[in-house]
Amino acid sequence: MKFTWALILCALACIPLPVRAQEKSKPNTGDAALEKELFAVELKWMKAEFDKKMDGPDSMGELWTDDFFDILPGGRVVNKQEMMELMGKTDRQPGTGAFPDHFKLRAVYGNVALATDHTIIKGVDANGKIIVVREMGVLRMFVKEKGKWRVAGAGLVPGGPQ
Repeated sequence: MKFTWALILCALACIPLPVRAQEKSKPNTGDAALEKELFAVELKWMKAEFDKKMDGPDSMGELWTDDFFDILPGGRVVNKQEMMELMGKTDRQPGTGAFPDHFKLRAVYGNVALATDHTIIKGVDANGKIIVVREMGVLRMFVKEKGKWRVAGAGLVPGGPQ
C-alpha cells in the first residue's frame, strides 16, 4: 500500500499545475523560511550520503525517519537500511554524487511537507572526467518529529529540468 501511495504522489508531483492568469500568488514568509529549512535538510542528507555517514549528528540515520523509503528511477522501493547499504557500497570521488537544485516546497499538511527538485547525478567516465550520469525530477517527503524536520523519503523520476 505504501508503494502505491508513493507512486501516486510521485506522479502528482510531476504534473504541472495550471496557471491562473487572474490569480497572483503572494509570497508567504513562513513557507519561504520552511522551504529554506527543508532544502538545508536535503543538502545535509546529500552530504551524509556522499560521506557515507550512517549515524551521529547530520547522518543518514539521524536525518531519515525510521520509515524512510526511496522509490528509485526504475521503480524499485528501498527502505532506510537498504538505502544506507547502497550508499555505503557506492564509491564516491570529489565532485560526484547528487546535486539538487530548483527546490520548491509544494505542500504542508501539519507535520508533513512535500517538495520537488531537479537533481543531477554526477559520476566519473572511463577517462576519469566528471560527467552527468542522470537527471531526475524528485518528490521529497519530510515529517516533523519531536520538533525537528526529518526526511521520510523520495520518489525519483528520470528526466531533465523541471
